[in-house]
Parts: sequence; C-alpha cells; structure tokens
Amino acid sequence: MSDTNSIEVFQDLMLRAPAGDLSSIRSALLEHVAGQWSHAPEAETRLKKNTSLDGDVIAFQRKADAALPAAGLTLWSRADGYEVSNIVPSEMGQLGFAKYNALLQEFADLIARPAAAGAGFLVEVTSSSQSLQGVSSPEVAAALTRFSGAANKSTGSTHPADRKRWMRFLILAHRSGGDLSSEFLTRWLIEAEGWDDESAHDLAIEYEFAQDLLRTYDDERS
Repeated sequence: MSDTNSIEVFQDLMLRAPAGDLSSIRSALLEHVAGQWSHAPEAETRLKKNTSLDGDVIAFQRKADAALPAAGLTLWSRADGYEVSNIVPSEMGQLGFAKYNALLQEFADLIARPAAAGAGFLVEVTSSSQSLQGVSSPEVAAALTRFSGAANKSTGSTHPADRKRWMRFLILAHRSGGDLSSEFLTRWLIEAEGWDDESAHDLAIEYEFAQDLLRTYDDERS
C-alpha cells in the first residue's frame, strides 16, 4: 500500500444494471466464463436451499494454479444488480486480504468487465486499502494520529501527557458519532503505527468502553 496511514481491507465488487435488468447480467457473466473459472450451478442450488436470503445467486468456482488457490465466488442479487457476497477457499483454511483481493480482481478483469462491455452494466470495485481519514472525521483522525505519534508505545496511554491526548481523541470520537470501529482502530494501531498486539487491543477495549460510557451519559442527560 502506498499510503502508510492505511490498512489492507477486503475489496467489494458490485455489478449495477442501469435499467434494472438483472437477467442480462447473469447471462453475460455466464457467456464470458474463462480461464480457471467455471459456473457452479450445484453451489447455487445449495446456497438457495441453505440460506434465507431472497433474490438470485450466481456461483463460480476457480481451479487452483501456481498463482491462486481453488476458491468459490458468490454473487447475490441486489435491487439494481449483483454484489460479491463472499469468496471462500475450496480447501481448509482462510483467504488473507491479498489472495482474496487477487481472486476478486481476476474475476473482475477476466469475466465481469468483458461481460459488462457487451451487456452495458457497470462494474464497481472498491479500494484494497482503507485510510484512517476514510473512516473518521478529520478532527478524530488528527487527534488519534497525534496520540499515536507522541505516545510511548510500551506504556500505552498511562503517561499523563499521553493520557491527555488519548482522552481528547476519545471525546472527539464520541462527538463525531463513533464511526471509527474498534476493529479498525486495533488494526490501524498495529499495521499502520507499529503498536504491539496487546497494547493495541487494550486501547481498543478502552475505546469501546469510553464510547459506551459517553453515549450512556448523554442518554441520561437528555
């Protein structure tokens, strides 16, 4: 990732039909199956039987090769198109961010975009990274960055000066509506800022408690 203030995230893929014609998306995708990918109708039947989700589902299977593992990709219908709901490995284990995104990108490049060129639907792929500024207000991001940059990472928020900066961040996060999740905070501290796992998780627990406390305080005052 080029932005050192960002963390890697799972990408999303949306296929949108301007005219709302979902059947044209399905037909075009199946006509453009290529490479290691194949249509998986058995998986579609199984998914429809075992889930309570409404709408149409399109399932694909990818064979393993030297570049990527075998995996299944599922598209569920939405009001204006389809969205990738999941990509799962065919064998035991989990896909990390890099392999998941690589599979999604390959499907988009090899099948979705060529299909869209003929059928006239739109292909939207989200970014593979998420910045702190993208999930919080500028004030919250600046306060957290100030705290993390100045803090002694071996003592967390215990030093009085660090504690003051940390409390400022907690208050601003509450005022902004709490858009920043504790999961993102933990990963950002570890992956973008170099905090150790234990300290980052401790701070995330403090963050969650503070947000709950401040919300309860506000509710009791109103």
